[in-house]
Amino acid sequence: MAARVYGSEVRAIILEGKEIKYELTRKSVKNVNLRIDAAGNVKVSASRRVPVNYIEAFMRQKRALIVAAVERAQENSRRRQQESRPQRQYADGEQLTLLGSKRAVKIIKSGMERIDLDDESIYFRVKKPEDTRHKELMYEKWLKEYQRCVYEEICRQVHTQFQPCGVNYPVIRIRRMTSRWGSCQPCKGVVTLNSRLIETPPDCIEYVVMHEFCHFIHPDHSKAFHALMTRMMPDWKQRRQLLNSISEWN
Repeated sequence: MAARVYGSEVRAIILEGKEIKYELTRKSVKNVNLRIDAAGNVKVSASRRVPVNYIEAFMRQKRALIVAAVERAQENSRRRQQESRPQRQYADGEQLTLLGSKRAVKIIKSGMERIDLDDESIYFRVKKPEDTRHKELMYEKWLKEYQRCVYEEICRQVHTQFQPCGVNYPVIRIRRMTSRWGSCQPCKGVVTLNSRLIETPPDCIEYVVMHEFCHFIHPDHSKAFHALMTRMMPDWKQRRQLLNSISEWN
């Protein structure tokens, strides 16, 4: 006989410093059951008599396994998405996304190699337009510098709000991250940002930077942390929703 379902809700818990959302379903079952699907969604079922604090204590006991399984599932999903995409050729008309806008690739044969950008296009000035691998390497090098300039500018702007709080300007690191948009190490004075944020609108990058800077004052996700977020960036929830809604990637 199938277990009777009484209802479900989506909740969040901090495990290993990471916010993990999980779906809690109330069923006529004896034990607390936990599973993680192929997409990395955490699903918990328990009787209506089992309090949430008991369920979350159970999850904290298994926090390392849960976080590892979620990150592994998300990485596998990202790989499948990459493998399903046509291989990029960096050819005329191909589109690349930067700061939330699609830019058309324009290839120009030139003895002086460089990449230029305007509001609608990204220009590859290259000696050999047919050399796809060379264009790829050029773009990767250019993109790293572009990320550095954009992220640093936004971080400097956000930091002005934290100077009165005694927060020193941190070391900004950039790397590919599979399950986080950013991270903060308050004791070391380091903020790490996901390299793929460069594909999102500036409002989204500002939200992630604000989130990480707030951790210098409140290292957790307590009510005080969220109150500070609201004071510093009143529309942060809308920005987070926009960031989470983005499904198209380069």
